[in-house]
Amino acid sequence: MPATAENDSSLRTLSRASSLLRHLAGAPMRCWRLTDLAAASGLHKATVHRLLGGLIAEGLVQPIPGGYALGAQSWLIGRAAAQRFDLGGFAAPLLRSIVAETGDVALLGVMAGHHAHCVAREEGDSPILPTSIRVGAVRPLGCGAHALALLAALPDAEVQRAITATAPERTGRYAAITDGYLADSIAETRAQGYALNEGVIVPGMTAMAMVARDAWGRPIAAISCSAVSDRMLPARRPEVLALLRQEVAKLEQRLRPNGEA
Repeated sequence: MPATAENDSSLRTLSRASSLLRHLAGAPMRCWRLTDLAAASGLHKATVHRLLGGLIAEGLVQPIPGGYALGAQSWLIGRAAAQRFDLGGFAAPLLRSIVAETGDVALLGVMAGHHAHCVAREEGDSPILPTSIRVGAVRPLGCGAHALALLAALPDAEVQRAITATAPERTGRYAAITDGYLADSIAETRAQGYALNEGVIVPGMTAMAMVARDAWGRPIAAISCSAVSDRMLPARRPEVLALLRQEVAKLEQRLRPNGEA
């Protein structure tokens, strides 16, 4: 078998196994039957059975009465990853600092795959639209200030992969976030050093966001401040930007090994 064909086969197997793990992780307390996993993944039952055998051998999946669930090795890997990505608790006081100064809404979004996950949010005393993003919300990269800051911080090749992967979701749920809009917004974000969303998704709301990078320079999270548009006029934005920059610096300090300077 040519090397390229062998590599393609290995990547396909890895992708399919990862898909099964994602489904199991999506409902970790559920007993997943073989037929359930086949239906959810779109794979043939024989393929699912073969992949599960390998995942069980590695401790990533555990057979249980009636089906399958995540194994202990998945838990250990998850615990290790949480040290890097579970930033909600640490970020809460950073967001409160922004809210104390602005009275508006501050949130933290963490990048996972081609999406931004809102993991922390603080709200001030100023009025905010009820449609503002909440903890647990997941948006495609580029959809919202925090998601745009993350997308713009990626290398060009990864930006294009993300835009292609999220196109169906954006077309269905975020029609205003077209490929053309993203291209222009990414260029603007990179030029000015922060992302700005002026009512593109929620009319009447404006948000600014800055990305935080890990110890290797990779974008991992973004902090944003959002308000009704009348409270986020151009004259006020430098003040908000200074607050974002200050709290992002603290977050990046946390992301360095052992908090090293």
